[in-house]
Amino acid sequence: MPSKDKQGKPLSSKIASIQEFSNFPEAEHNLGPKDIDLKPRSAYAKHTLVGLNYFLVKMAEQSPDVLGIRTQDPMLVGKGVPPLQETETQILAQAATATADIAVSKIGVGNGMLEATVSLTNKAGHKFPSGVGFRRAFVEFQVLDAQGKVLWASGRTDPTGVLIDQNGAPVAGELWWTANCKRVVTPGPRAHQPHYQTITRQDQVQIYQELVSTPPAGGTSQCGHDVAPAGELTTSFLSICTEVKDNRLLPHGYLPVAARADIAKALGAGPDLAEDAGASVDDPDYQMGGGDSLVYRVSLAELKEAKPAAVQAALYYQATPPFYLQDRFCTAQGPDPERLYYLAGTLNLGDKPNLADTPASGWKLRVARTEMAKVP
Repeated sequence: MPSKDKQGKPLSSKIASIQEFSNFPEAEHNLGPKDIDLKPRSAYAKHTLVGLNYFLVKMAEQSPDVLGIRTQDPMLVGKGVPPLQETETQILAQAATATADIAVSKIGVGNGMLEATVSLTNKAGHKFPSGVGFRRAFVEFQVLDAQGKVLWASGRTDPTGVLIDQNGAPVAGELWWTANCKRVVTPGPRAHQPHYQTITRQDQVQIYQELVSTPPAGGTSQCGHDVAPAGELTTSFLSICTEVKDNRLLPHGYLPVAARADIAKALGAGPDLAEDAGASVDDPDYQMGGGDSLVYRVSLAELKEAKPAAVQAALYYQATPPFYLQDRFCTAQGPDPERLYYLAGTLNLGDKPNLADTPASGWKLRVARTEMAKVP
């Protein structure tokens, strides 16, 4: 909770809600300013809890009549801070300063390979992403030439935020439905992006997320944390049966499973409580909590004789990723999906023809990005 302004000056504010003599319309039987006008008080901190759902706030700004949302405080009117614009400003500030950091290190070339390590730091006091399970964050890693042209990339997206490979095709598990709302059928096990410790292909993407499945054909009796996922992936809370994946970035100080199990036992609860409370990702530096790191290994032969000059990494966040919208459009009933389709389809995420520099162009909110790091 920030207690200083941008210049480092301590904040002060009137603290209460009262019909002051000097700032409200005249009223009968009112006390005078000496008795009811408030004085600014120091040791004041802003209680700013906005999350990162920039996309919903932009929908509210652009379609308040559809959502039935006030764009002005009915009590303060012109004296108040525009709530949606202020929320948008605070979301962007929180994303940039208090959510996560990303860094690139150990860049080297040898044996026909370019290799670099990307490290992430979770600055939140909880898992990231948090809240509803369909939210996700993902890493974009690019290899660039001397002119800044992308030679190789993991984590590319199309204009609607769909993760794609070098050929523009959605990566495995990205879309759950066809254009006419038929379930996508994939050969072998259910397709989704696993938690990676090393990425070597452009159709592999490190996505931090929670994925859950519906009950298998046999019914809900086969559900539970220790049951192998057998149903379809879902974003419906009413259909959750089994956890498929949970590699959301852990906060600093997050206890390992064994320590959580000891606490559960001491409280008289079973080990299920400890296991359900955290991901079981087999990645030592991830399990330490506070962040994660992974290696990108790029074959120079893939660059077709182009010379890599730099690498760059970014972390993006999607509160409403494409698969969530698609799942709503294909499964929800009544007028609600049509309303959502309108809100999403008409959403303007920038006021310029080229949206490359807007905070959430392409349906992805940038949380952190490194400078271009030189390839030795």
